[in-house]
Amino acid sequence: MIFSFGVRLILLLLLIGGIIAIVGDYMGHIIGRRRLTIFGLRPRHTAFLITILTGILSVFITIVIILTVSQDARTALFGLENLRQEMSENKRQLQSTKDEMQKVGQDLTATVAELAENDQKLENTKQDLEQASSNLEQAKQEIKSLSATRDKLKKEVELSRQGMVMFRNNQVILTSLIQAGPEKNKLETGLKQILSAADAYVRSLGVESDKHLIYVSPEEFNQAVATLQKQRDENIIKVIATRNTVFGEETPVRLEIIDNVLIYSSGQLIAQTSMEPVSLSIPEIEQRIKKLLVETNQIAKDDGVVPDPSGSIGSIPYSQIYSLAKRIKDYKSGINLKVYAKNDIYSIGPLELEFKIFYQ
Repeated sequence: MIFSFGVRLILLLLLIGGIIAIVGDYMGHIIGRRRLTIFGLRPRHTAFLITILTGILSVFITIVIILTVSQDARTALFGLENLRQEMSENKRQLQSTKDEMQKVGQDLTATVAELAENDQKLENTKQDLEQASSNLEQAKQEIKSLSATRDKLKKEVELSRQGMVMFRNNQVILTSLIQAGPEKNKLETGLKQILSAADAYVRSLGVESDKHLIYVSPEEFNQAVATLQKQRDENIIKVIATRNTVFGEETPVRLEIIDNVLIYSSGQLIAQTSMEPVSLSIPEIEQRIKKLLVETNQIAKDDGVVPDPSGSIGSIPYSQIYSLAKRIKDYKSGINLKVYAKNDIYSIGPLELEFKIFYQ
């Protein structure tokens, strides 16, 4: 196309405007020459009115043509206010939508934060549950262990009531000496001999069995050998029961190693007491001597002398106590009875004593 719609419309409007102007001018000349009047107006006013009507007609025709050929013109002329109202309403709705979206965004942010917090709480709760489950399982194992221990103790109590217990837990079965040093084979042989002696001691109590009656775990045995390899000189070995056992039952034991050191030198004072022999009878003096012996035994234990399996660390025949009481009775004034080490006494013992009487 040579000319666009807009150009053609403009040319058409110019053309129509020109034609209307010519017609209006022509009619104005005619009315002016003929001196015509309209509505009783003077000719000059009539010509002026015709000119005005011509201009109005020109604008009217122009508007009609534009409205006829252009939908946009009709919309702009008649629907502009509605369009403004619609735009205003759309703008208001758009702002409302933006506000709602902003609020939704804030709610969404809060929801995301709440979800994150809930996830953390859920994770913490999960960890707590796992920990609780672990604690529950551990508690079950402990309850099971305690139940087994309870049943074992119950059995041991029942056996104890029946008088069948041979060794009690932590009871010393045998005490012996071994020469420590780096030679592993020698130490193993020595420990096995001590365990055999403990086994023989158990059999001497009246137990008859083809099996070993003393049991020490390989770990306990190897640990004892390793400890002795680091030591020198003589060491005391205690064979100690690790639980209550009954006659005929294998006795599990542990090995306790103690340095066999010098506790008292020969002639060293251990204990003493004073008494008035004149006011005492021989039996009363004997009781005083026995009391002093008990005190001496306790002092020796505290100083490191190892008791034998019976719990004693030495004993004196009654004949010796009686003889000593008679000697003391012969004194006519107060005396001090002192107890000395008869010879060098080591941890293993025995506690050999010597009594000496001194005037106060």
